Amino acid sequence: MLRKILFFMFSIIVLVIGFLLGSTNQQLTELNLLVVKLSLRVVDVAVIFLIIGLLLGLILSSLFILQRKTKRWLTKTTESS
Repeated sequence: MLRKILFFMFSIIVLVIGFLLGSTNQQLTELNLLVVKLSLRVVDVAVIFLIIGLLLGLILSSLFILQRKTKRWLTKTTESS
């Protein structure tokens, strides 16, 4: 329990320090997509990619967990029949 609390506090501290350091960088960068050219701050681009990475990680890990649970469920139903 204490380990989870310390991990959570450490994660929050790292995120706060990252956002504080990132907010000082106001340099503009150009992001070329297929159809659109965007001029964004470096911090905004980093946050966009961070959120996309977190969402992809959550989706993939939930699919993996769902796959493992359905395998267990299928083996239990085949053993009982």
